[in-house]
Amino acid sequence: MKIFVVWLSLGAATLLTGEEIALNRLSLSDAETLALDCNKQFLIAKEGTLQALERKLQAVSRWLPSIHYSAELRGTQKKEDFFNLYSATKPFIPSHTGYSSLFQLDQPLFSTDLIFGLKSKALEAESYRCQQANTKNELLLAVRQSYYAVVSLDISLQIQRVNIDYLSYALNQEQGKLDAGNSTPYEVNQSKVVVANAISSYYTTLRDLKNARNAFVLTLGIDPLLEPKIQLSTATIPLLSIPEIARKLHELEIKYSYPSDTFPTTEEMLAHIDRIEALRELTVFSEKEVQQYLDLAISLRPDLHTQKLQIGVAEQNLHAKQGHYLPKITGYIRFGYNDNQLGPQSFGSEAYHWVGGMNLSWNLFDSFLREHEVREAKSMKQSSRISYEKEFQKIEVEIRNGLYQLEETMLAYLSSSQGVFLAEQARLQAQEKLEFGRIAPLEYRDSVNLLAIARNQLNRASFELIAAYYQLRYAIGLDTEEL
Repeated sequence: MKIFVVWLSLGAATLLTGEEIALNRLSLSDAETLALDCNKQFLIAKEGTLQALERKLQAVSRWLPSIHYSAELRGTQKKEDFFNLYSATKPFIPSHTGYSSLFQLDQPLFSTDLIFGLKSKALEAESYRCQQANTKNELLLAVRQSYYAVVSLDISLQIQRVNIDYLSYALNQEQGKLDAGNSTPYEVNQSKVVVANAISSYYTTLRDLKNARNAFVLTLGIDPLLEPKIQLSTATIPLLSIPEIARKLHELEIKYSYPSDTFPTTEEMLAHIDRIEALRELTVFSEKEVQQYLDLAISLRPDLHTQKLQIGVAEQNLHAKQGHYLPKITGYIRFGYNDNQLGPQSFGSEAYHWVGGMNLSWNLFDSFLREHEVREAKSMKQSSRISYEKEFQKIEVEIRNGLYQLEETMLAYLSSSQGVFLAEQARLQAQEKLEFGRIAPLEYRDSVNLLAIARNQLNRASFELIAAYYQLRYAIGLDTEEL
């Protein structure tokens, strides 16, 4: 078991979980490693897998020989005739004390309960292993989404802070005009209201960031008191460093002639609007790619494998119920004094003999109990098949929804990227005009607010895009070993 040690010193925190992880520069990879070591739900799943393996080994042990030893000492007030099993001359010997000492080995020879019970426990152990893999798949998705939720809110907080600076600049310009007699207190107060609203939005974002950080710590499974020590190693959402996203974004830019870092002409904007209706269907992902993702999910999704294994468990249960029509046979060997009967010879002086044989037990009639058990087992097997089909359909819908969501967020990302590019240029132009008195501070505030809106839309689109990417990885099961 890995050692879990917390070390705090001078505002830094380091976790030792088999390898050293620094909380003050926590990368996504480190966060995943930390969660796999500390998340309580995943640790419970690992224990469940271990328990299922032990139940399988218990089923194996039931097939193997068992050896028992029993002894008895009995005293009587009056002499009692003890039967001397192996004596031809003195079959009965009177004595106040009787002794018994016996070693017995039992070996099951035929039992449908043991045969199909062993197969069922083996399938159950594999099912728990798949459940652990599914818990890992869900945990990795939760860690990645909560990690980038913190990054996104950090970016949003920076956007709010810059917006406050821009609006403060406009307030100073308006105050300067008032001092020069070119403005009114009403217009200055309006600028103050805008700044106050921006500050309020900043505090709201700060609260959301704190909540996101606490949720992230809970997902990791570490002590909540360590939350202030956590500093993420990345300050941006690295979309273009993910090859699949970068490739598809490039395909979209080429297909729609919609680059995100240039000024579009009016004709280009109108042409893009005309193509919006075509996006009701998948345009970047072909039907062949969709089928490839479905095939991958069939081989990788652990929850689908779990449902498939449950069919096998139900089938073994049915065989076990049907096996109740057959007898049970057990072999035994006994090595003892007087063959499990009290004799007069004391411990240490008794003579041991061996006896071997077989026991057969056969239930010939039980008022149709077995018939009803078999029908119930058949119904349970059918329910397992239906559950598997339901899970398969659910996964197919998840993948198709994931692809639609990924494509939609890529389009939103490209559109919002172009919006930020245009809004930044518009704010610079508005600032130049404001400095020369060609526009009122109100118009400058409009350009600042539009820039803040555009940046927040880009930030939200970036987070939703990377979240959709990881959601698709989860739906396919790419982060679980092939089962």
